[in-house]
Amino acid sequence: MEQLSAWFSAYGSYLLIPFIAAAAGWGTNWLAIKMTFYPLKPIGRFPLGWQGVVPSHIRKFAGGMIDTTIGRIGGLPAIVNAVDMDEVKTYFLESATPMIAEAVHGLMRERNRILWENLPAPTKKLVFQIVEMELNEGIDSLSEDIHDHFERLLDLRELVVRKCEENPDLLNRMVFACASKELSFLVYSGAFFGFGFGVVQALVWYFLPQWWVLPFFGFLVGTLTNWIAIQLIFTPVDPMKVGPFVFQGLFLKRQAEISREFSRVFTEDLLTAREVVHTLIHGPRNERTLAMLRTHVSDIMESKLIVQLVTQAAIGPEGYADLKDAALQTAIQYTEELSEDSAFNRIQAEAVQGMLNERLASQPPREFQDLVRPIFHEDEWILVAIGGALGALVGWAQLVLIFGERLVASGLNPN
Repeated sequence: MEQLSAWFSAYGSYLLIPFIAAAAGWGTNWLAIKMTFYPLKPIGRFPLGWQGVVPSHIRKFAGGMIDTTIGRIGGLPAIVNAVDMDEVKTYFLESATPMIAEAVHGLMRERNRILWENLPAPTKKLVFQIVEMELNEGIDSLSEDIHDHFERLLDLRELVVRKCEENPDLLNRMVFACASKELSFLVYSGAFFGFGFGVVQALVWYFLPQWWVLPFFGFLVGTLTNWIAIQLIFTPVDPMKVGPFVFQGLFLKRQAEISREFSRVFTEDLLTAREVVHTLIHGPRNERTLAMLRTHVSDIMESKLIVQLVTQAAIGPEGYADLKDAALQTAIQYTEELSEDSAFNRIQAEAVQGMLNERLASQPPREFQDLVRPIFHEDEWILVAIGGALGALVGWAQLVLIFGERLVASGLNPN
């Protein structure tokens, strides 16, 4: 027992080295992940300030996602073609038709209540019926017009960038949803590789007990565990067979699963019907949308002479012009209200989601990796350097706290 105690007294501290290196590898990789995504807002000041790599480059990453990932699979035209326009028209007409009488009645009462109220009921009913009929025809024409000119009306890149800038954590959530397993591997592999480096470190320290050995190996643990894990996530790009084994980057090996998850998050959190309608009506290109809507509303109101004569008789030529503007605003209001319907949003999301999933899953791995690879690549050297610095500090702490007395006794003072 005394011999065992003496052995532990002499060599037990060496056994601690691999475990300390494992903890350092885990800790530096964990910190690297946190510093990639957080904080969302800058804290501190240069050179000690920091903002997460992703939040500080939102426009670059979000825009790049549209330019590369979405652009390569067909871009906005592919998304528009995935939507069943007949289904959209049917939904809109079924929802809007019950509102027609209320809308026309309200508009006419607002413009000239006395004349409108004194019109015979059959005349009013005829107006309602004609407007309803023209609405059905007008929706066909409008939907075709929007479909053919959607790229002129909607800037998909700007929509996604704006949405992510308004909610800086949204892009983070998308990455977590797609690459959660790879991020966990990045953290926990630090402990595994750190332990392996720690074994080598303990052997070198035993045979070469120089003051610089522990800080140097701590630096290696902090830098290489992060770097090696990232390489394993994305390398090799294409499946590589070695004997009975097939090797491929962890992220690329899960291409089918990640495609499904990305498509779900993209259509449920970013490209919703609600967001598209809001951008069309209030976005940077809204004047084009409003001009198109104004043209079609005017066509609907003027296509039947009786509607035009009755309304002009009730409110006069100037009031009729104002009525067109009021009708446009009413149409916009109803469109925005309908786009808030959760069932409608879900149906459209499923249609686009299926298309995105299919095309992403069939991408070549070298293109597919660009979904998240730029996030790891951006400022990677900073994260690796920080990991190395922290690892060196851990190595220095081992030197002073565990082996300090021994070094002083042997004349190798670390100070």
